[in-house]
Amino acid sequence: EGDVLVIVSRGGKTDELMPIVDVAKTKGATIICVTEKLESPLAELSDIKLKMAITRECDKYNCQGTTSFAVTSAIFDALQTALVEYTGYQKMDFALIHPGGAVGERLNKKALDV
Repeated sequence: EGDVLVIVSRGGKTDELMPIVDVAKTKGATIICVTEKLESPLAELSDIKLKMAITRECDKYNCQGTTSFAVTSAIFDALQTALVEYTGYQKMDFALIHPGGAVGERLNKKALDV
């Protein structure tokens, strides 16, 4: 209870995802579904529905999840940005969990300069 599950399925009826949604619902999680089909079984079980719109996948057979993956990634980027704004997450919060690498070095150097 209090957790959020974000689930993605272009068609919204992926059989292997249905039991996961059922368990999450039973435990009181909020379900966010990203799908093209807002009337699909997964969307119907979800508390929040986010529509993705894809004309076709970029492969010649229109069956590989390439375009839909790119659209999903853009949606997740937008959700992450909104979540950072909504929660008031700060650079120093990120620096605590990302101490290494170029990003960690930059964040932690600025913390020492402040």
